[in-house]
Amino acid sequence: MGLKRDIHPDLMAVLEAGAFHPVSLVFVDWPGDPVRVHTGSGTITWAGEDWIGLHEINAGSITLPEEAASLGMVEGQVTIGGDPERFDDVLEDAPDARGVTAQVWFGAVTERNGTVLIGEPFSAFTGTLGAISDTESPDGEFDLARIVTAQLVSGPSQRSKAGAAHSWHDQRRVDPEDTAGRWVSAAISTFVENIPSW
Repeated sequence: MGLKRDIHPDLMAVLEAGAFHPVSLVFVDWPGDPVRVHTGSGTITWAGEDWIGLHEINAGSITLPEEAASLGMVEGQVTIGGDPERFDDVLEDAPDARGVTAQVWFGAVTERNGTVLIGEPFSAFTGTLGAISDTESPDGEFDLARIVTAQLVSGPSQRSKAGAAHSWHDQRRVDPEDTAGRWVSAAISTFVENIPSW
């Protein structure tokens, strides 16, 4: 079975061994302040950037869209939870975040909740953010936790509408000798004029 992705040899060796500490790194081109987080604790430095652990925020999970060969949109999501006050400033830009680039890489670290990568993470998803929602729920006896969910989408939405227009003038530019477009336009006009009205 062939690999679908290029995987660093050191990371591949760890994955084949079967006992490893996984980590996902997520980049979202959030308006005004790009976000780089990972699914562990502490700070991972990779690709010249610092990636902050979701455990520093309190909680988080990533569900990637399934791989599909079609052009249809497939969905996943990123969920982050924590102190409501920490999200207020960030969520002010949520209406402008729909459609921004989102990328996810998968890798492994040397120890549980570690910050040292083994080899290089490989790309697991590239797409955009879809709908963003947030809710507050009780967390413990008195505190509230805010849960923010961002949809990950890949490919065009099934609700997208596409259209193409090709006029007689377009056809004349491509093929000046072709008169079929003129005949078809005339036939349609004649047909429309002769539709009986009741």
